[in-house]
Amino acid sequence: DNRPNITMAQDDKPVADKGKAPAEKQTTEVPGAKEPHEQTTKDGKKPVDLPADELNEEDQKLKDELDMLVERLLESDKSLYKPALEAIKTSIKTATSSMTAVPKPLKFLRPHYEKLEQTYESWPAGDDKNSLADTLSVLGMTYADEDRTDTLKYRLLAPSGDLGSWGHEYMRHLALEIGSDYQKRLNEERDADELVTLCLALVPFFLKHNAEADAVDILSELEMIEAIADHVDENTYARVCLYMVSMVPLLTYPDNDRFLHTAHDIYRKHNQLPHALTLAIRLNDFDLIKSDFYSTKDKNMRRQLAFVLARQKIPLELDDDEKEADPELQECL
Repeated sequence: DNRPNITMAQDDKPVADKGKAPAEKQTTEVPGAKEPHEQTTKDGKKPVDLPADELNEEDQKLKDELDMLVERLLESDKSLYKPALEAIKTSIKTATSSMTAVPKPLKFLRPHYEKLEQTYESWPAGDDKNSLADTLSVLGMTYADEDRTDTLKYRLLAPSGDLGSWGHEYMRHLALEIGSDYQKRLNEERDADELVTLCLALVPFFLKHNAEADAVDILSELEMIEAIADHVDENTYARVCLYMVSMVPLLTYPDNDRFLHTAHDIYRKHNQLPHALTLAIRLNDFDLIKSDFYSTKDKNMRRQLAFVLARQKIPLELDDDEKEADPELQECL
């Protein structure tokens, strides 16, 4: 009969286990004991992770330095302003070279933003005030989620200077605020000349840094896409035109025609006649088609253009002199 053994198994515990607490309780009930992830490693070093509200030594040093520089700007000694502003700018520019996250200087300076705004209002006009506006324009990016356009506001209050030194992310943010403010001014029938001037200062930077789409977008926002033709060169025109033509199906009249005309003119300027002729055909402008066709005297190029026209079944009659000069051209047509 196995009943006694069963009863023993249910009621009794092994002698070795008597008086012991469960394993999980043993670690949590010891006074001062740390959670497993809080305990030191075997070599006695502290864990790398810090509480959310605690900074490591390097970040704390940066924060203290920026706090000290801000305090200098709040003092009455004007001789401290310029070196303090230059130090703040250097710190921001170094951190914003790659904005994969919110740069730490912007994060640490944000609590001082309102004080710096008040300081700006209290300072007399001059280089220091312009330099502070330059800095506030960059700090204004931290308020982008609050429907504010401080980046643009303080940029307009400070001479443009070298905008590109603040980095690509700043330039893109500024372009977005320009486009937004331009629409507001149009709706309120206010002058927007200063926005146009600032926009034209951004375009060369975008083109130089392989951001042709940003250049086209900001000019499109300000309804001045034709201006892109004055800024492209042999290194950028192809990508600019490719992007512009790809946007055409998304646009309505007359913007779609403006984009095609502008891209056509750029192709003509850079002697890309087959591309220009293709856009002239899309525009259904026969005068423009003839102009493209007769703009070259090169026989091979003429024949290539003739094949394009023939493929689209566009008739083009040559005069007798042209037929005699190149008998095969009429056959291509």
